Amino acid sequence: MDRDERSISQMGLKEMREIARQKMPREAWEHIMGAAESRATFRRNQKIFSRFLFRQKIFHEITSPDTTVELFGRRLPAPLGIAPIGSFSLIRDTAEHEVAEGGGKAGAMIFASHAAKSNPPDWAKATTAPLVFMGYMSKGKEEVLEFARQAEKLGYAAVGLTMDVVEPVKVGDHVPLSTRDGKPRKGQPASPKDIERLKSEVSLPVVVKGIMGAEDARIAVGAGADALVVSNHGGRILDFNRAALEALPEVVEAVGKKVPVLLDSGIRSGGDVVKALALGARAVLIGRPICWGVAAGGAAGVERVIQLLTDEIKRVLMMTGLSSIKEATRAILIPAEQRRETPWDG
Repeated sequence: MDRDERSISQMGLKEMREIARQKMPREAWEHIMGAAESRATFRRNQKIFSRFLFRQKIFHEITSPDTTVELFGRRLPAPLGIAPIGSFSLIRDTAEHEVAEGGGKAGAMIFASHAAKSNPPDWAKATTAPLVFMGYMSKGKEEVLEFARQAEKLGYAAVGLTMDVVEPVKVGDHVPLSTRDGKPRKGQPASPKDIERLKSEVSLPVVVKGIMGAEDARIAVGAGADALVVSNHGGRILDFNRAALEALPEVVEAVGKKVPVLLDSGIRSGGDVVKALALGARAVLIGRPICWGVAAGGAAGVERVIQLLTDEIKRVLMMTGLSSIKEATRAILIPAEQRRETPWDG
């Protein structure tokens, strides 16, 4: 049976990536896989995970480890969320709806981007998944607040702001046009007052994405943030930035006892997820692999990505002697001997 005859439910992540590359319009592939300038941050996001090895433990009675977590009052089957991506529509016109459907079937929390073509009511109609609206102040402060109020009325789990776009994202040496309206992208100063204003407009938890250090973390929480997302925007903002995983322990140490901290950027396996949680994250957001899944197999492809990562998480828990993902700490990690490694370019 060749690859074309296999069910999407049997495919691995690299296989879905290759099918996605073949199926996507070239413009979509280059945009989704693009990163700023030399792509150094993009590559570093993945490479840093190899700095940690797992401490194997096999003598235990565990047979069915618990992967569930609670986030914003919602019970999730795994510590996995779908990252706020505005470029799904480049893949095809129905891609956002397919992401919503697949995420709902998998039980993943969907972080819906303000840069997407769908608005809060569209996402709510398309999925049973818990939703988080992530606004961009560069789209207009009043629109962000209006969409946040809509999200609250529609039963969203949380609302938030993506605040690292002080400068717009880059693909190579160019700033791409907005996928939402085709207009030139622009940056927006990151102000704690924007967090305070959003906090005053809704009663939902407020999430701030784009935090890469302790000082910014403390400022965001001081302004009212109820959760932080450690993220370098998938390597699309600042070339030669730290990897998100490198910044995670610093942010957790600064505010982790006050608010949950999530990790975004560089996740490519269930093992990566467990490493992030062992270093203090409550959950992670999945970006480019979701794009590959929806491009390769629509809603079923999205569901497959989430299920594949969940199965890999369970495998790691079994092999490290953990009965629950909540037990993941630095104790299961061993610093790896450093050597030159080239991550797969995904």
